[in-house]
Amino acid sequence: MTKHWRSLLGSLIALSLIATSDADAQYGAELPYQQQEVEINPSDYVPLFANMSVDDIRTAVLKSWVHGINPVYYWRPDMEKAYQNGGATAPGLKAKADNYYLRLLQDISIGSVNPVDVGNDIKFVKKNFISTRYLQMLVNASGNRPDLVMDSLAPQNPPYNSLKAAMAKIYPACSDGTWAPLKPLKKSLKLNTKNPAVVDIKKRLSLLGYPITNFDETFDKESVLAINDIQWNLHWRPDGVLSPGGRTWKFLSVSCKDRTRQMQADMEKMRWFPQTFPERYIFVNTAMTYFGLVDRTQPERFTMAFKSISGRPERKTPTMADSVVRVILNPFWVVPPTIFIEDKVEEIKKLNQWEINRYFDSHNYEVWNKEFTKRLDPASIDWWSIGAGADANIYIRQKPHLGNALGIVKFELTNSFSIYLHDTNQRELFSQANRQLSSGCIRLEKPLDLAEYLLRGTEWDRQAIENTVAKPGQVMTRDTKIRINQPVAVYIGFITSQMFADRVIRFADDSYEQNSKVLSLMRAPF
Repeated sequence: MTKHWRSLLGSLIALSLIATSDADAQYGAELPYQQQEVEINPSDYVPLFANMSVDDIRTAVLKSWVHGINPVYYWRPDMEKAYQNGGATAPGLKAKADNYYLRLLQDISIGSVNPVDVGNDIKFVKKNFISTRYLQMLVNASGNRPDLVMDSLAPQNPPYNSLKAAMAKIYPACSDGTWAPLKPLKKSLKLNTKNPAVVDIKKRLSLLGYPITNFDETFDKESVLAINDIQWNLHWRPDGVLSPGGRTWKFLSVSCKDRTRQMQADMEKMRWFPQTFPERYIFVNTAMTYFGLVDRTQPERFTMAFKSISGRPERKTPTMADSVVRVILNPFWVVPPTIFIEDKVEEIKKLNQWEINRYFDSHNYEVWNKEFTKRLDPASIDWWSIGAGADANIYIRQKPHLGNALGIVKFELTNSFSIYLHDTNQRELFSQANRQLSSGCIRLEKPLDLAEYLLRGTEWDRQAIENTVAKPGQVMTRDTKIRINQPVAVYIGFITSQMFADRVIRFADDSYEQNSKVLSLMRAPF
């Protein structure tokens, strides 16, 4: 896998974040979801559909699959039977259609899953549905068209729209025979290998969007490039080989239904985020370990994309919305509680008493009391008495230097979970395919580029930043905190499927096991 290809994928991610931004604009501002948890009364809403025809509701519902919605739940078999026997005027059908259509609008806009039930790493609460007044406005503006109301209530942000485009391509393939089961391989496929099974493999790769121009039996360069891309995105170093029963073969052998369910789970997760994203935002995909920034306030849209490192499955990076408010050059690193107890204390316990101070000095660590009013002698502390769950009333803090765990730049968010973006002292890890390696925070491949962007219009240009940050061998005694004039929205999501700007649909493994949980809680998975 070449550096050029990895750079190209970063560019595709940036483009995919803005590919649908013109479509976003037509819907205007974020829908006014109610902020306090309330139960809606269907009898308040259903009368708004009085002038919608059963035929139009049926048509809209049967097309809702493109939003990751299972139409069968909202236009049930008994309703279809009544429709076929008695048409739109079948007794009771209008009332039933209106009620299920209301439920569909709720599920398509705010989701059927309460994010609180998915796991502790989900830092969202369930939205509430829009008011009757606003829904009446949408109905009137649409000319009583159920399909337009449905589409306007769905998320409009770019990650959701990329999923919608992928669903539009894959879902029909499940029933029209385009996604056919692959014939088992008996021998590995390498460059220029000939095998009748290659024909169907190429069709599958083409369906996913890879540029396949020759559908013969030769496992050619186009096939190898596509397989390399898949392997890289699944977090293992590519070898361009497709082996019987291997991981890449298992990826290609996933059924069409399971792929649509994977996209369905990701679309459900995107309903937790704001319906539209602001003009400037950051989106970090922790499943695919990439960072993207979009700024549509510039005369020409500005984008930035590069690799990131997110939390390993044991220490997941939260799914959340926040904003970056401050840049800190030469940050101190205060060791978080989990790392303190599970990592640092355990390392120290393996040392002899006389080795403790040398350990702290070699890492530029200090020990402070909980109020940060008094520095303590590390050798004076009984580290062996500190156990899991204990409150040690002390902190370990690392001085600013190039080898600091946060590197030389930290981007401060507003959350209370100690999650932020930062540089790293392990820059070699960005060359790895698997970058789910951190303890929860997000490490950035190009932190100075982001700092320069966030501090534009201030005295802190690139030269000033580079003059201030620690150089090799320097250990600093203070940090430099710089407030951002205009905070930028930050969205962090574990999204395992996406259509990129090159029209290729890529999938990642559900290493956080979010999708399986979401699907188990959804009202109507495929």
